[in-house]
Order: sequence, then C-alpha cells, then structure tokens
Amino acid sequence: MEDGLAQLKMCELKAKGLMEEIDRRSNKPTVVCGKCGAKANEAEHLHNPRPMAKKFSDNLWG
Repeated sequence: MEDGLAQLKMCELKAKGLMEEIDRRSNKPTVVCGKCGAKANEAEHLHNPRPMAKKFSDNLWG
C-alpha cells in the first residue's frame, strides 16, 4: 500500500473516489464508524470506530 494512502481513513478514500481501496479494507468488516457509518476490517481505518453489532443469524451455524 502506498504510504500516503495508508494514512487515509475510509471517508477520505470515498471523497477521493478510491473505491478499490475501500473494498479491500472492508471485505470482512468488524467495526463501523459512529460518524459516517462506513464499515472496515480494522479500527484504524475509521475516525470514530465502534464494534459492529452481532446479527442473530451469526449464531445459528457457529
């Protein structure tokens, strides 16, 4: 990943139109931004990360 790109948060990536990078960082989201609602794999990719709520269906087969 390019150094400057690594410092950008999800909302900044969206503003720049870098959808491929957004897709790469949110293919298995675990956190959601409390400010903009973006989902990401890791908390450092968001300005205001919050754990994603578990879905009822997550417990059916696990």
